[in-house]
Amino acid sequence: MVAELYYTPTSCGASNYIAAHKAGLIGSKVNAYQVDLQTHKVTTGPNKDKDFYQINPKGNVPCLVLEDKTILNENAATLQWIADQNPTSELAPAAGTSARYLIQAKLSYISSEVHSLVGPLFNPATPNEVKEWLKAKLKTKYEHLVKHELNNKKYLVGNKFTVADSYLYIVLSWMKYLGVDLGAFPALQAYHDNIAALDFVKSAHAAMAAK
Repeated sequence: MVAELYYTPTSCGASNYIAAHKAGLIGSKVNAYQVDLQTHKVTTGPNKDKDFYQINPKGNVPCLVLEDKTILNENAATLQWIADQNPTSELAPAAGTSARYLIQAKLSYISSEVHSLVGPLFNPATPNEVKEWLKAKLKTKYEHLVKHELNNKKYLVGNKFTVADSYLYIVLSWMKYLGVDLGAFPALQAYHDNIAALDFVKSAHAAMAAK
């Protein structure tokens, strides 16, 4: 038995696939399956056409079903679990270290302060004035990211790609579809483009598209 990762190629679940791909877990410690969040049906794998709510009552992605049937479905948990399955991938520092707590802080910030503002922008029912307020709020978060989190660095923690980068990269990739211009934040745009150009990120996207 191996763990099961349920995701979509364009949602935050894709950050988990990218991390698992880099760690060499896909097909060995993790089997990855796609979900249609409109129909809430599994679209690939042995559970194809199954009601996703029967697998994950929250109905969200990412969703990791571990070998003991434990369900993890928040990025701060799923991404760290993935990193811990292959410590040599250096996707996260060792548990208990200051650097690991820093990773947890970055993941929490992305989730609560950035990702949370983006969801309503995808909803056509969200009033335009609310969307404009959210976009203005996002800009303040981007200013913080550039000045305090990245601070002229290529990666969020240390000098290597970590699960925090995988998460932030995917969230930033949505901006072009939401009418949020990263042009005012060239350092953030450069950060996104640098991650997108990494070979393992490109191959992960290709693998997701091929499923």
